[in-house]
Amino acid sequence: MIEEIKVSQLDPRQIKQLDAADKAQNADSSYSCEIYSAILKQSPGCLELRKRLRFQQLKSLSKSAKGLSSLIGKVTSAPFLFRAKADKDPEKSLSGAEELIAKNPGNTAAHQMLAIAAQSLGMLDTVVFAYETILKFQPKDLAILKKLAFAHLEAGNPDAVIATGNAILKINPSDGDAEDIMKKASVAVAMNQGKWEGSTDFRDQLKDKDEAASLEQSAKTVTDAKGLEELIRKTYELIQTEPGNLTNYRQLSDYYQRYGDLQNAIAWIQQARKQETGKGDVSLEEKERQLTLSYYDDLIDQWEKALSNDPQNSQISSGLEKAKATRKQYQHEQLESLVKRYPNDYVYRFELGCLLFEVGSFDQCLPHFQLAQRNANVRLDAILYLGRAYSRKRFFDLAVEQFNILKNEIQIMDDRKKDAVYELGCCFEAMEQTEKAIEEFKHIYSSDISFRDVADKINAFYSNQDSK
Repeated sequence: MIEEIKVSQLDPRQIKQLDAADKAQNADSSYSCEIYSAILKQSPGCLELRKRLRFQQLKSLSKSAKGLSSLIGKVTSAPFLFRAKADKDPEKSLSGAEELIAKNPGNTAAHQMLAIAAQSLGMLDTVVFAYETILKFQPKDLAILKKLAFAHLEAGNPDAVIATGNAILKINPSDGDAEDIMKKASVAVAMNQGKWEGSTDFRDQLKDKDEAASLEQSAKTVTDAKGLEELIRKTYELIQTEPGNLTNYRQLSDYYQRYGDLQNAIAWIQQARKQETGKGDVSLEEKERQLTLSYYDDLIDQWEKALSNDPQNSQISSGLEKAKATRKQYQHEQLESLVKRYPNDYVYRFELGCLLFEVGSFDQCLPHFQLAQRNANVRLDAILYLGRAYSRKRFFDLAVEQFNILKNEIQIMDDRKKDAVYELGCCFEAMEQTEKAIEEFKHIYSSDISFRDVADKINAFYSNQDSK
């Protein structure tokens, strides 16, 4: 636990350093940040100092860069990856979060890491401050607003809870979580003041509303956000009473996924894998992998949308490439590990082979495609990629053999057969066997004239014949 203290409680020598840093804020902001950071490292419980540091850090961000900085933070530091670290060593995580924020003050994931670590250390006001900072970048983020409301509740700030709850209700007027949080806060206000004061826009709605809402909820299908929030709350309560039941963890993860909160969906699968019965559950491991890939896909989609709105922005372009590289690195590391631990799972081998093929590692992908043929579900695709790998290595005779297998086995001219026949024609072209190549291209041309450049190849061939 770390006690939260005021600046006046710091060592006199530190206070003297702070005075000098305060005076230099306008002339030399980087110097001030350096001094603030150094003292904060020694006295991490000083919230007032943390606020001074954050003010200077955020001031350095231009208005146009705020949204971009938030995206950059997501690429390098997804919050669900921090959760376990914060649980194990919260003091180290607190310091690590500040280091990440110093590099990129718009890194909302690092601010979440700070909040999680601070909560573990009993620094309740620091938790509030961390979530308030995130909302500067994501003011309508319901998940963060709810976390802020709970943080205020835990810190004993009932009026702030009610204000935050009203902010949630402005975004989603039927939010059940907000109603529940504000009821608890209202009780605290009543105990402190003897009556309810202010924020009547919500309190007037409380009478008998719970019972009516419960009846209405049971009478309709749960398809909207309100229904999902209720299911999430109930499933969370089940986990508290049955912490060893993996079904509840899976269900909660599924609800968060449907809600659009992939970070929490991943976090709850990670929690399931920490349980004794979940440590050896391969399906949980695969679920986490797929959710994480979806998280990166969503992130890449955000970068692509940003780039479409500002195509000349080199920073956005660089961020997009970094996001793609991060996803690929994660996928590669996971598949390498899975193939090593489950050498007879040929689907994993096929996926790893495809990844290696994409980066041009043809020698490395060959054995994976050869073994992947043992699985009936990926056999034909494995043969296709095996032929492609041979072709890229210019082992055309071996490639022709693989493409002919597919050509003969697949009875209908579907996309996979078209790919195989096209690749077969290209091999014959490379081997300068033009007649054989054209015969293959004709097979595709007669079925799908728009497939790749077969029309151009056929037209060029006959034009050449006419000119002779």
